[in-house]
Amino acid sequence: MTSNKEFVYPKFIDGDIIFFMESNVTQKQLLEELSVNLDKLSNFFSEGDGFYVLIKNPEMYSIVPKIGKIAKEKKLQLLGAYFEDLPEVKKKKKEFRLSATNIYKKHVRSGQILDNPGDIIIFGNVNQGAEIRAGGSVIVFGKVKGTVRVGMTQKKNTFIVAAEMDSPLVEISGIVLNNYAWPQGPVSIHYDDDQISVEPIEL
Repeated sequence: MTSNKEFVYPKFIDGDIIFFMESNVTQKQLLEELSVNLDKLSNFFSEGDGFYVLIKNPEMYSIVPKIGKIAKEKKLQLLGAYFEDLPEVKKKKKEFRLSATNIYKKHVRSGQILDNPGDIIIFGNVNQGAEIRAGGSVIVFGKVKGTVRVGMTQKKNTFIVAAEMDSPLVEISGIVLNNYAWPQGPVSIHYDDDQISVEPIEL
């Protein structure tokens, strides 16, 4: 390839991994770069896990079975393909560009500190005594009892989403919430116009 432009890049949207595949390149280039991306995310995927693709060029529909073959070779599943653009329901969801995101498929134990200048996604609980520090935002598919600090470098459009929040201390873009009375169930905490909003959501 003669350019540094990425032709294939993964995003995390609404609980799904979606590989965006740009137009104006060959099937061979797309398939090679998809394979490289899947290998980079090998620590995230477990055998049998699945992913989606968004193919920007709708005329390239014949690439889908070839993607399915690559997935099968890597003991993964191609769950579906979108063409040209995502459906509206997906476009309204928060998205993470995974190249700047650290993903953890485990519980965060007491005494552990996770630190990333980008975003953090955790498939597990954040136990009491643990601390999460993100330059961007954090999503936790589990219960949060530890400390979470976000927006440490990206002061705008930062947020925390958790399946259950019971943290004694949350900091978002320099504003601290101590012993907050969190709503039951999934919660979103986001920073906007120098204020923090806390609201229940559906995950």
